[in-house]
Amino acid sequence: MKQINRREGAKQMAKPQRQRFSLKSRVRKEIGKNELCAIAFDELEKDVEVQTLLEDSNRMAIDRMGYSDHGHTHSLIVAQNGVRLFRAVVEGLQPSIVQEETGTIQDAELIVFLGCYLHDIGMVVARSNHDIFTVFLATPILDRILAKVYPNDAHKQVHVRGHIQHAIYTHDIAASPLTVEAGIVGIADALDMTKGRARIPFEAGSVNIHSASAMAIERVNIRKGEEKTVRIEVIMTNASGIFQIQELLEKKIRSSPALQEHIELYAVMSANEDSILEDELKVL
Repeated sequence: MKQINRREGAKQMAKPQRQRFSLKSRVRKEIGKNELCAIAFDELEKDVEVQTLLEDSNRMAIDRMGYSDHGHTHSLIVAQNGVRLFRAVVEGLQPSIVQEETGTIQDAELIVFLGCYLHDIGMVVARSNHDIFTVFLATPILDRILAKVYPNDAHKQVHVRGHIQHAIYTHDIAASPLTVEAGIVGIADALDMTKGRARIPFEAGSVNIHSASAMAIERVNIRKGEEKTVRIEVIMTNASGIFQIQELLEKKIRSSPALQEHIELYAVMSANEDSILEDELKVL
């Protein structure tokens, strides 16, 4: 018996220990290849105004309104999804700032990253028109962040700031996104739809089609497309997840014609669940 235990112990010691990374560290790793994003991320994470706005946005959303998370965690998830989606999309589509010859791929990724991170801070004022309030609140923040990112290029600071302001304003389909970068920010926001985000209002008693549908979403995958540039797969445990996909994600994709041509969207049933749908349903 002792010999077996020693062998088992040796096997355990031989197995590499899987490190569990925090969401913040995963985002940092995701953006690590882009120095512009890395600088901006460090500035955002230590900025007292930004972090307090995220804290109070969540207080407005969850405590006062019974909504889902709109705070720091949501910002990090959306930023991570935005960068992943951006890198997949640019395999087949040039960002607008590159098409217009006013910036680089790295600048475009920074636009997506900052737009995703800051898109909901206007929730501190109200849910209604929060996109407009966010543009207002984000402008002085962007001024000081971009001054750190482009310390010797005021021209670039203004170009990039305008792109980010447009992305923030259009992220909730208040108006159609007119740049590739803005379209990605809106879609990345909708990609944060998994049951983890719905659990707080659901368990607090806010049971409706939105929370029930979100509870059916297991995960979202972004990968290389088969017919288009990018394939987005939403893994569901229940057919009610279709509501979340069609009302949020599909609408965001359709609001951006340039991106719609490059994204295929599928609802995929979890393998272990009984369902009234086929294993896979093409949504877009």
